[in-house]
Amino acid sequence: MELFVSIAMDYNKLCKSIFALHDDIRYAGVVDETGALLAGGMKKGIDSIVDVAGEELYLAQTAIRRSMRERFDPTMGKARFSYIEREKISIITLYLDNMVVLITMEPNIDSHTAIDIAEDSLDMLDGKIDI
Repeated sequence: MELFVSIAMDYNKLCKSIFALHDDIRYAGVVDETGALLAGGMKKGIDSIVDVAGEELYLAQTAIRRSMRERFDPTMGKARFSYIEREKISIITLYLDNMVVLITMEPNIDSHTAIDIAEDSLDMLDGKIDI
């Protein structure tokens, strides 16, 4: 499955639709290949667990990891998403052709629900679910 995201897609609307998937989503953002945040961010009323410099560093590292994963695309196929559980937060990273969508959630979300959120978000990007 290859994801093609229209240039005309409203990324802020996409992020709002991702927030609507579950109350425990903390952050939804679209990040370009340099790690710059293009749209979205922290859910209103929620405090970030990292400072601004920490967020910028994490976004830059996310972009670097994306480019490193691409080295294995010819042999393993393209990465669709990754899911990481940390003690204080869970993170989904959706991989698109030239950007990523980063979603963070409260750590109480179980892995099955997180995977459902990832799949629904991919369906939004693929046009299977309206945003």
